Amino acid sequence: MENHQHTLQIPLTGPETILEIKTRPSMGWIFLKAVLISPFRRNTIEDHAIIKRNRIVLNQYIPDKAEIIKYRRVCGFSHDRPDIIPISYLQTLFIGLLGKFITASFFPINPLGLIQIFQSFERLRPVKTHEVLDLACTLDGIKKTNSGIETHFTLEVMSKSQIVWQGVSIFFTRSPVKKKKPSKKKDEPFSGKKETIVVPSGTGRRYAAVSGDYNPHHLYTVLAKLFGFKRAIAHGMWSLARVVASLDRAFGIPDAAAIEAAFKLPIFMPATTLLGYDRQEDTQSGLPIVNFELRDKQKGLPHIKGRLLYKN
Repeated sequence: MENHQHTLQIPLTGPETILEIKTRPSMGWIFLKAVLISPFRRNTIEDHAIIKRNRIVLNQYIPDKAEIIKYRRVCGFSHDRPDIIPISYLQTLFIGLLGKFITASFFPINPLGLIQIFQSFERLRPVKTHEVLDLACTLDGIKKTNSGIETHFTLEVMSKSQIVWQGVSIFFTRSPVKKKKPSKKKDEPFSGKKETIVVPSGTGRRYAAVSGDYNPHHLYTVLAKLFGFKRAIAHGMWSLARVVASLDRAFGIPDAAAIEAAFKLPIFMPATTLLGYDRQEDTQSGLPIVNFELRDKQKGLPHIKGRLLYKN
């Protein structure tokens, strides 16, 4: 008999409440708040829960050019077109907004239980380092399944009242009911071109310095063990940014493009990974699509699977 997964979409109610902040939140304070409130938040929600629509906005934000230069270096981007912000960098501007959202009183789930499982972003046009940007983070959906809760956030970057970049972040919170861990199956070898990517021990600390994501399990093994990891793990967004940097060198990321990526198994540092990718044409639009996978080089286990989409 097949085991069908029960899925329930929790409706968001009422008019949207907008919380405007003046500066990017401090991640140190956010993490401390997350620790303090976690005993009072559950890892699940009731089927009949009432969750209101909320949005957090930060207007008139000016990117830090020095920070972007460091980000390029840490994530492996070339220094061509230095006045253009890398497509993946704009996601880092939302780390504080997401942190403030999940620790706010209107967010019903334990903030320490969230694991990012998916990230997409689309650039409608190149965003330049001198532009003044308006940022908005919105909770767009909560889905309840037998295994846990999925929360969907929409991220928007606007310049002169027009959207220039938008993304979706999906987080998963495991159900408190213990379930058998899925077997770590080795997938079939990726048939495209391959590139070895080495992940040194200090990668988490270097990425934290340019992104603001100082979650302890990325920094030192002794801290990672407190959260149940055997060693410190690389940021999923560093891994994705490093993949995008390689794709940019191989093909060039077009001015209008989208990235979709599912996060699989964590990367325990230090590590040696293998990036595989191949470029095809969409049968309907005729535009290029680059499929990619990042795997453990020795065991072949997947870390990231996704694709780069060219847009008109």
